[in-house]
Amino acid sequence: YTDFQEVKRKIEEKTNEVAGSNKNIVNKPITLTVYSNDCPTLTMIDLPGITRVPMKGSDQPEDIEKITKEMTKYYIKDPRTIILCVAPANQDLTTSDAIQLAREVDIEGERTLGVLTKLDLMDQGTSILPTLKNEIIELKHGYIAVKNRSQAEIRENKRVSEALETERRYFEEHRELRAYP
Repeated sequence: YTDFQEVKRKIEEKTNEVAGSNKNIVNKPITLTVYSNDCPTLTMIDLPGITRVPMKGSDQPEDIEKITKEMTKYYIKDPRTIILCVAPANQDLTTSDAIQLAREVDIEGERTLGVLTKLDLMDQGTSILPTLKNEIIELKHGYIAVKNRSQAEIRENKRVSEALETERRYFEEHRELRAYP
């Protein structure tokens, strides 16, 4: 496949095959192999995140929190795994389930990289700089900040290349982040 929309449809098709079409979460990987001449060989595992309460009308079981936590721990406990610990910047990092789980298996933060999302949703007057400077919860590899596509942009099929340009402009124009390396 070379068309991203076709790849997306195939992923959705395989997800429905494995987990059903009613938002269930199962611990059965869907393997997608991507070939490139200019990228290293890597295995990436995209986990669902910690879900506390099952969605109404879904096939998610009542113990969904236990299932998602155990699934996450299973994959991140391998000492060869680099943990991309995704946390929203508009929430207190000290309450992050993702950071807590990463610290359980990577106590010194040796193989954890913090990825901060939702910077554009932070309250006025707050700053992400102390986190980016590794001053709140220290990780050996620190933190990076990203601005993802919004749900509206995803529904509108905004191209990833356009989203990257929007993200670049966001950081260039942000009063604090434009001067941050």
